[in-house]
Order: sequence, then C-alpha cells, then structure tokens
Amino acid sequence: MKKVTFIIASRRLEVDLNDDFANFLFKDLEANKVSLDRDIEISNLLQLYLKALYKDYSAEEQIKILLNKIDESN
Repeated sequence: MKKVTFIIASRRLEVDLNDDFANFLFKDLEANKVSLDRDIEISNLLQLYLKALYKDYSAEEQIKILLNKIDESN
C-alpha cells in the first residue's frame, strides 16, 4: 500500500492506495499536468473526474457493441 496526500481547497487529505493503482494514478496526474505538491483546484478535479467517467462510459459502450457482435455471430 502507498499513502498518497492530496491538497484540495487548502485541506490535506491522505489515502492509502494499492501500489499498482498509485503508480497508474501518478502517471495519469502527470499526463494531466496535476501536481500533488500544490493545492489542486476543485474545478480541475471535476474535469479529471468527468474525463475518467467518460473513459469508463466509453469502455462500457464498446463492451456492449462487442457482446452484440458475438451474439449475432452465434
């Protein structure tokens, strides 16, 4: 487990994350130009959350399409 500290709206919040997920999170935050060393704006968090939610939505839609294709081919 890895302890990760976020500073959001001037509040320090600590969470324990699985090592692999923490590494994934660090890479994603870096790709989105978010630094854990400074206060993260709430609007930035909302944008990141919506982006992650959209990725999940898109993946679910792709799974549905693939399952329909598999059903049609049987």
